[in-house]
Amino acid sequence: PPRPPPPSAAPREDRRILLCRMPEEDGPTSPHSPALWTTMVASTVSGMMARVPMHPIDTLKAKMQVQTKGNYSNVLSVARQTHARGGIRAFYAGFPTAFFGSAPASVLYWTSYEASKKTLFEWKPMRDHPAMCHFCAGFMAEIVSCILWVPIDVVKERLQVQSDLKSSYKGNVDALRTIFRQEGLRGIYKGYDATILSFGPFTALFLMFNEEIKVRVKEHYNVKSEKDIPFLAFMGMGATAGAVASFITNPLDKAKLRLQVQRAVEAQQQGGPKPLFYYRNFFHGLSSIWASEGVSGLFRGAGTRMLFQAPSTAISIACFEWIRARLL
Repeated sequence: PPRPPPPSAAPREDRRILLCRMPEEDGPTSPHSPALWTTMVASTVSGMMARVPMHPIDTLKAKMQVQTKGNYSNVLSVARQTHARGGIRAFYAGFPTAFFGSAPASVLYWTSYEASKKTLFEWKPMRDHPAMCHFCAGFMAEIVSCILWVPIDVVKERLQVQSDLKSSYKGNVDALRTIFRQEGLRGIYKGYDATILSFGPFTALFLMFNEEIKVRVKEHYNVKSEKDIPFLAFMGMGATAGAVASFITNPLDKAKLRLQVQRAVEAQQQGGPKPLFYYRNFFHGLSSIWASEGVSGLFRGAGTRMLFQAPSTAISIACFEWIRARLL
């Protein structure tokens, strides 16, 4: 009888789908299916570890995006002025909120992603197009996790740019109390829809790129398990996916950030000079930036955002994948 074809002769698409599948996608009874606590532990550690070294870059990114008249010529310019105004502490404005808030937010983010991916993968069109499955799962994870990420971002970003907008928060707790007292719950969730519209595409693209790169990495090392992928390979995957996704979505992130901090501008400038900017909604913000600052304005700060996101996503994804693989 004719000999069966070797495994390598399997259709390319089938091999890609098999390699794209995470351990938990083998089914709830699979011995490789991780418990929920493994994802929670890995996401907590990875989220907090990524925040420590990258928060200063995030502060510089926020300052560059909030400017309207080119007060900062480049990253070094904003770094020098930030240090001159407040020293090293100025680079870590809003850090406690971001650091401690990233733990529960990262848990919600990753558990939502894994649950969405597993559910979507049961649908044949998604199995046939795993990239679309990862894209949709990433977008859904962002919608859910923004319940925590948005309040964290509002407080963090207002503290990061308060020297530029002449705000006067005394610290993280004071900022939270002041925002809630002056603007209520709507202020705490300022820009929720804008965050979905900006970070939804970023997360979806990032996770889609990361999963696709993982396919190539598994093929390169000829492995099927994440345990066999080197830690540095995970970092390279995360950095590449994060950098590309952050550049593409920079205009969306810029409009979102300005919407979240503009209430601080209004509150500080009542009866004073005209606010630096005022947008009715996310799309008005995008169109206004385009009209007044052009394409260069939309992408101003993109380099700094990539400088933040690439190492941040590298650390986050590498720690998450490496830790979870060893908890299985």
